Parts: sequence; C-alpha cells; structure tokens
Amino acid sequence: MAPLTGIRVVELGVMIAVPGAAETLAGFGAEVIKVEDTQRGDELRNYGSTRNGMSGWFANANAGKRSLSVDLTSAAGKDILWQLLAEADVFIQGFRAGVVGKLGFGYDAVSVKCPQLVYCSSTGFGETGPYADLPAYDPIVQALSGWASIQQVDGNPSLHKTMVSDKTAASYNAKAILAALVQRGRTGQGCFIEASMLESNIMYNWPDVMMQCTVMEEDASHVPNIFASYRLYECTDGWVTIACGTDRQWQSFCAVLEDTTYIEDERFKSAADRGANIAAFFDATADIASRFDVDTVVTRLRDADVPVAPVLAPEDVRSDPQSRPGRSSKSASTPSSVDSLVRGSPRPCSAKTWRCHPHPAWANRPGRFSVNWVMPMTPSATWSPPVSCALCRLNDRQAPQGKTTIRSPADTGIPFLPGKHSGTAAVQRDVHYSLSLGLAARVDGPA
Repeated sequence: MAPLTGIRVVELGVMIAVPGAAETLAGFGAEVIKVEDTQRGDELRNYGSTRNGMSGWFANANAGKRSLSVDLTSAAGKDILWQLLAEADVFIQGFRAGVVGKLGFGYDAVSVKCPQLVYCSSTGFGETGPYADLPAYDPIVQALSGWASIQQVDGNPSLHKTMVSDKTAASYNAKAILAALVQRGRTGQGCFIEASMLESNIMYNWPDVMMQCTVMEEDASHVPNIFASYRLYECTDGWVTIACGTDRQWQSFCAVLEDTTYIEDERFKSAADRGANIAAFFDATADIASRFDVDTVVTRLRDADVPVAPVLAPEDVRSDPQSRPGRSSKSASTPSSVDSLVRGSPRPCSAKTWRCHPHPAWANRPGRFSVNWVMPMTPSATWSPPVSCALCRLNDRQAPQGKTTIRSPADTGIPFLPGKHSGTAAVQRDVHYSLSLGLAARVDGPA
C-alpha cells in the first residue's frame, strides 16, 4: 500500500509550483482532485509539444490526478468546492495573495468549516511584503533568488533553460505538506502553510550559491564562488562533465588521461589549492579532456572511479542505460492516441518493495477505473457526492449528480478543452479528458 493511500488532496493551481507538488503527492498514493476554471483550464494545457490537443507539458505535471472544471464565481461552483474540501485532507492553491480569499476560500474561512485541512497557499512572494501583489513567473524568481546571477555565460548573468524556480517551489510545497500531515497525525488539527516561490528558491540556493554571504566576519577567509567558473568540457567529438572533488580523484584523472604536467602543479595539489585557483583548475581540466573523444574520457574515468558523464540531449536521455524505459521513464498511450514517454518517480525507503510512480494520465490498471468529471457551469448546476455511477462504484469513487454517460475516448472523439454551457443543456465542448484518466465522463445538467 502506498504511503499516502487514503489522503485526499484538492488542488487549485496552474503551471508547475502547485500542480507539481500535488503530482508528487499523487505519486505517493494520495487521491488528487484538480479543480480548473471553465474557460481555459490550467494554462499549461496550452503550451509545449502537443498532438491531438494533448499537451505533453501539462501531462508531465498532472499525472495521477482527476480533474474538475468549476466556475468559482458562481454559488453552485462555490458549493462544489466546499463539498470537496469537507472530505479532503489537503487543500493547495497557487494564486496571488488575497485572490482565493476574495472568492471565499481564504484560510480563515476554510479553517472554520474544515479544521482538519492542511491548507497550503503557494504564492510568488508570500502573503505580505512589497512584492506580495506582483505576478510571479519562473524567470522573475530566478532573477530575484540568485539563480540568474550565478549562471554566468561569457561573464553575463543568464537564466536556467528550465523552470527551475517553479520546480523548486513544487518540491518545497510537497515537503511542507508532508510534514504538516505528520503533525496533524499527532495533534488532529490542520494548519496553514505560507509557501513562497521566492523564499523556497532562496532556501534551495543557501548551502552553496549563498556560501560567500554566510561567513560575515571581516577577518574570515573568503574565496571566489566556485560556481562562477562551473563549466562543461569539450572533447574531440562532444561534451562531458567531470567533477574531481578529492585529491585522489584529481590524481587519478591526470594519471588515466596521461597528463604529466598539471599533476605536479603546486596550484592544484590540495583541495584548498584548487579552490584558491578554481578558474585555472577548470582550465587545466578542460585542456586534458580536449585531447580525447567522449567515449575514451568517460570509460577511463569511470574505471578509475572519477565522477564523469557525457552531456546528453533530452532526446538521448531515454537511451541511457540508467534512465532506460521502465526505470526513470516508460511508454504509454493517451486517450487521444498519442504515444508518450512518461517519467517514473523517486522511491521512498520501505521494508517492503514498493515502486512509487504517479500513474500516467491515461494508464488503466487491472481492477482500477478512473472517471473524469466536467460539471455544467450554469446557475442550475447541482452536485451531490453520494450519487455514484456504475464505474465509480467499481472503483469506490463518487460521481456528480445528473444524467451521466460514461464513454470511452475512442467513442467520443471529444477534444479536452474546458468549455462553458450556454444553457442547461450540455454541449460537446463541455467534456474533456483529464490526463490522469483512462475514461472520459460526460456529465449533463438537469434535464
């Protein structure tokens, strides 16, 4: 049994910081219900590589979840969310400070009705402070947290070419929620988590990026930040990364790559020497590596127990023997007939073997049925958890009240675009797949 089996999470967020945290919890066995608006849904649905209306970016951040479209500006929509929260263990939302409060779902209101909830508010800059009302995206936080400054390219600051700030925030959000669940197990009470993308990234950078800012006495021995000279090394046919962190590794590196000059250089004799001459040390490493092809460098250094790796393009990662399908990733097919590669997930330590994988959006398992709900967003829309459909009963799930038709994706051919009813009659565009589901559920409003 997965560690978070029986834990229900309600997610109200977009992009990565909140969805990524909730996906981590889903990977550990939690039931995650993703609440999206009725217009466009999560903006991540609209970005990245797509086929048949399926966004790989969205799929990668939302595996293992169920999805619900709700108009939270309407009384009916608010009632739906309250019913979800009444039976939830965790509520994580990721909008600017005060936005969810204006909808009636701030912590003060929610904690009164649902004292059991672990409530995580994940914002760009926290609930207070001069930036609290400002919009935050990954490059903004990279610039403010030290990431961009440390990524020197030709002496100039640069951005990570990945959503490192969002993913860092997602990781801290998940860890804070897990700690809060442990605390609730002891006290029986929920709590409020104020999570900030900026603070999460500053915390993440503190051990190394902020090293030179930590020892504040004037007489301290300060050395240049080694990461300002961090680099890759060009071989005759490609690139590698090499990390000679100990004296023995540096000596082995020089020996197996047949160097007789740098190994005797006084600037590189000890770790302290190399740290004081870090730029020259990296230049020496580059000079030695440039004499050989990638395979020679990697093979010789691995045989000598020196840390080394070839630089892989994203397209090459799958063929690496350590990342082969079935370990770090696996193939799957979506309801939209899209063949996809989906990732695995870190495994926790356990006395029993248990592989933690947030199952891909489209993976059906024997004996498991998942059904997506898209609610009719009209004033007459109603929802009652006690009413269940046949497939949901098989999976011990609850379904919306109303006329519900379960169809396979192949039968519907419906694009997964959240829409809006023009009246009380359902229209086809109001049906979409959540990527975490193997079946699509069509939900019509009251006849």
